[in-house]
Amino acid sequence: EDPLKNRKNTGDDMNDRLRLIAEHSLTYAPHHVADHLGYFTDAGLDIDLSYESGPGGSWLAEVLARGEADIARGGVWIPMMYRDHLEDLRLFAALCHRNAQVLFTRTPSENFSLRELEGRRIMLPAAATSQWMYVRGLFEEQGADWKKVLWIRDLEVRTMLRLWRGGYADGFLTSPPLAETLIGEGHHAALDLADTGAVPWSVYYAPRIAIEEKAEPLSRFVGALSRAVGWMETVPASEIARLIGKDFPAWGLPVVERALARMRAKGTWNRDMHVPAEPLQRYQKMIASYGLIPAPMPHGTIVDDRAASAQPLATAS
Repeated sequence: EDPLKNRKNTGDDMNDRLRLIAEHSLTYAPHHVADHLGYFTDAGLDIDLSYESGPGGSWLAEVLARGEADIARGGVWIPMMYRDHLEDLRLFAALCHRNAQVLFTRTPSENFSLRELEGRRIMLPAAATSQWMYVRGLFEEQGADWKKVLWIRDLEVRTMLRLWRGGYADGFLTSPPLAETLIGEGHHAALDLADTGAVPWSVYYAPRIAIEEKAEPLSRFVGALSRAVGWMETVPASEIARLIGKDFPAWGLPVVERALARMRAKGTWNRDMHVPAEPLQRYQKMIASYGLIPAPMPHGTIVDDRAASAQPLATAS
């Protein structure tokens, strides 16, 4: 059983309570840092955190709609897909500014191009819709033909991992810290998707009315996250791993440390928690090309940046 399931910060009874529904991933390390260092409590907040988010985060909006959470953490695509059909959800902070996944191939390539995957069998674990939309979008950006690739997309990651280690398929897309495990085993990392450009990969969002009603607590929540990123910028990755490693019991500290070091070096996290306009527009074009939304939306109609703008940028200390 997940040791973090329905975890609750314990703080002063006068603290403001925020109920968060979220996915669980090492890419969300700043939230774990803020929790363990007491930054949420310092900000006068109690965070009720549940990981009952469904496959690929598909239940996040439903939990918000039922009134069982105030805010959610996940991909941008659910708020966009729901617009004009179900709940009016707004992005209010960006946590991950890069896609931290890694594509492995069987043979090294000096100047790897996605065109090299044409005619080959590539495995993408069954997970959130976002990974397929982004990979397909990269093919279109780089002028490669994704239709010429044999995509294996409907298997769980553990099944695909066994197949990959057994020699099946020509490529395998993975997330940290599994990517670090495979690198350690000698598998060839052909492309770190963090190197393909900035993208608001993981965000916090909430119903529009909740952002209005909880504007002040949300600004302190975002400030605590920014403070956590600032701390992470100043300490060795090993210290971050020791602090939050127990939240990821399936992985040893060395592999967690390597994953944190890579993601930090690639600019995954930023003390500025605004959802950036140009990277969001770029990602929206991919989402629209996939067909999840009819067209990119104006930034101000999907993003409410008041919480990210309310407090001065946290210092890197």
